[in-house]
Amino acid sequence: MCNSSNIFFKYKFIILFFILEFIAIYFTFSNQKFVCDGSNFLFGKIYETIYELKKYFLLETENKQLLEENKRLHRESIFSKITKISNDYTKVNEEYLQQYTYTPVQIINNNIHKQENYMIINKGELDGVKVDMGLILPNGIAGIIVKTTPNFSTAISLLNLKIKLNVRLKRDKNFGTLTWDGNDYKYLILYDIPKYSSIKIGDIVETDGKSSTFPEGIPIGRVYSYKLDDGKANFIVKVKIFSDFSTIRNAYLVKNLLKKEWDDLNKDSD
Repeated sequence: MCNSSNIFFKYKFIILFFILEFIAIYFTFSNQKFVCDGSNFLFGKIYETIYELKKYFLLETENKQLLEENKRLHRESIFSKITKISNDYTKVNEEYLQQYTYTPVQIINNNIHKQENYMIINKGELDGVKVDMGLILPNGIAGIIVKTTPNFSTAISLLNLKIKLNVRLKRDKNFGTLTWDGNDYKYLILYDIPKYSSIKIGDIVETDGKSSTFPEGIPIGRVYSYKLDDGKANFIVKVKIFSDFSTIRNAYLVKNLLKKEWDDLNKDSD
């Protein structure tokens, strides 16, 4: 009896972790809509508690991910600005106007096994989160915010049949539409790459900056395979994404400071 008590106290945090994980899985599959729209404060707190326990066991990995993410964001910060050119322009007096800002968040609930997957983050309206904000990862894109509450927000995952992203091939700049086919969570499908493209296996696929949600130049994955479509006019490309969606936790919210101006101009041109 004494040995049983000692074992329980020795592994009490691990036991608690698995109990809470079971509760989260139960709520996810028994009441999917309720969880996915992020509308319940209690469930949000449950997922946040589970995240904190996971972080306790994976602290070293979390720190490495944060370091890598900060390094990448600093390296690619030029994509978060737009160039201001004066009438007497020279390279020396070139100025940049900040267009995008980034806010660190944690993904506290994430699905990958459904056809339409969503994730919940631990920040909401009180933190300035708004619908249509982008959610990026240390090495890719996670999704787009679709619903907010005061303390939590729900994002449509990149692994969702409904989401479509404007992307391009980094090397030859040909652009197309990236989406998920509902099969393997490690791969996405890129459509509309013209047949005259010089596409190659291993080419990097990145955001093209044609939407107000994500800056250009965020790498998403590499070309895994490609073939011509039935009309023989465009390539259908299979893309292996850089991010492992089964383990993602740290993310950044992307805020476009010029979004309203951008969207107003696009409405006028429609």
